[in-house]
Amino acid sequence: MADRSLLTLGSVLAITGFLVVTAVVTGRAERAKEEPRRAQLIGLIQDRQADVDALDTAVERLRADVAAAQTNIAARNEVEQQIADRLTALSQEAGTMPLRGRGLVVRLAPSDRTPPSPEEAGAYRIHDTDVQLVVNALFGAGAEAIAINGSRLVATTPIRAAGETIVVNFRPLSPPYRLDAIGADRNRFLSSDIARRFDRWRGLFGLGFTVTDSSEVTVPGYTGRVSISMASTSGAR
Repeated sequence: MADRSLLTLGSVLAITGFLVVTAVVTGRAERAKEEPRRAQLIGLIQDRQADVDALDTAVERLRADVAAAQTNIAARNEVEQQIADRLTALSQEAGTMPLRGRGLVVRLAPSDRTPPSPEEAGAYRIHDTDVQLVVNALFGAGAEAIAINGSRLVATTPIRAAGETIVVNFRPLSPPYRLDAIGADRNRFLSSDIARRFDRWRGLFGLGFTVTDSSEVTVPGYTGRVSISMASTSGAR
């Protein structure tokens, strides 16, 4: 009975050993078969990792390029804005930019009365000197821009007489004369000597003289040639 038990145990051990050996051999064979695929997978992962690293580097470079471009654009925009602001200021100073705002409208007109004598005819007309004095008074009252019959006055504008015709910016004007003055104060202008004179002349000779406040005074831009005859540095004497 004991011999049979030993024989059975030996058979079990033999079978177990056979199974273990078979499993080991089979595992080695499977591992040998999987090794190329594993190596291929590892290589593929490494390739993809290299691609990802390259893309990360490219993204960082592009971000740096975008940041640099944004900085350059901001700087250029700032410079362009400064240039635009400077041009606007120069245009305003030169009078080439049309303006609109609150101010005064002054109308001057010759008298419709018949002079008592030819010698006194001049007192019933508007002269270039009258217009010059009114313009000066308007500037003295705070005017920032003035136009006479739609012709913008600038620093070099001549107001002259050609016979009985008043010429502004070398253009002959016909009465009545309308002076649009942006920024002029009514009380300051009416207190000027020329305004008080015209107030008297209106009664004495019938000259047309009216002063109107307006919230929408329009002064066109100067259309003549703007030239510079002399320039110097700010520190020049």
